[in-house]
Amino acid sequence: PVFQAEYGIRDFLLSLVGSEMCIRDSRTLRPWMWAPFILVLDFVTKRAVLANEAALRAKIEVIGDFLRFIYVRNPGSAMGLFPVGRWVLIGVSLLASIFLVWLYRSTESRLVVRRSAMAAILGGAIGNLIDRIFYGGLVVDFIDVGMGTSRFYTFNVADAGVSVGGALLFLCILLDGRKSADKIPSGDEERAG
Repeated sequence: PVFQAEYGIRDFLLSLVGSEMCIRDSRTLRPWMWAPFILVLDFVTKRAVLANEAALRAKIEVIGDFLRFIYVRNPGSAMGLFPVGRWVLIGVSLLASIFLVWLYRSTESRLVVRRSAMAAILGGAIGNLIDRIFYGGLVVDFIDVGMGTSRFYTFNVADAGVSVGGALLFLCILLDGRKSADKIPSGDEERAG
């Protein structure tokens, strides 16, 4: 469909992916597996970065200037924001992880994409929590994306899990809200009946 001015952004997204995007057959995909996958991938990549710290201080170009690996220690939360201190971030991460486990367990099993998104967020949260606990509150970041001097914040696999999982969760909630709104009869339909 062509995006027209009268469409809202929700209508546009819904037309692209359909309202059933957030529901899949749970027998083919185990959503909880995203948490250990993100956690293990994050752990392995960060240990590889720490083992090659000297080389990564000089920036290694992976895809030219667009994608580089560089060694950075981040004392703040996501993207270096909110440097509120190690113990505050550990506490927030622990509470968020507990909440995500509760939310995952209380979400219908048929909502596989939604549960996968929560698991990815959980894996990322635990990945950065491990760094905060065992590395003096400093998280290892190493993925640097951008062009020239226009760069995105340096991040890691855990951050990517949280970001992609968060975007998917938002999209699922948005589309479910749209689906619910479509079921509510308007005043015109009630008067016509």
